[in-house]
Amino acid sequence: MVIFKYKKGAHFERELSKELEKVGFKVIRAAGSGSDGTSPDLIALKTTKKFAFECKAHEQSIYLEKQKIAQYVDFENSTGLPVYIAWKVNRQSWKFFPLSFLRETEKSFVISENDMAAGLDFDYLTN
Repeated sequence: MVIFKYKKGAHFERELSKELEKVGFKVIRAAGSGSDGTSPDLIALKTTKKFAFECKAHEQSIYLEKQKIAQYVDFENSTGLPVYIAWKVNRQSWKFFPLSFLRETEKSFVISENDMAAGLDFDYLTN
């Protein structure tokens, strides 16, 4: 089950990487980003825009550990790269959420299915 989830996640990371490269970004995929939890999955660089992405492919709400979000905030502060949660639901386009959008619960941070419409579109983010 864990291997299947990794392969699924890696597939969607590669998909987003290719889409970013099509619009002129150089993309670095962080090897093992999910295992160490300290770096986002993708770093996307262009002369005028720079981002980091934590990619998620879920049909329902996304729950992220508080410690992981704290590490991403630290990553933003130390690199100057904004970190976005990139969310892909099957047969729908990517949506992007800045860390400040996440709702804090007692145990984690969450983005729900109801939030999908509020996410930034690929074209809006990359143009």
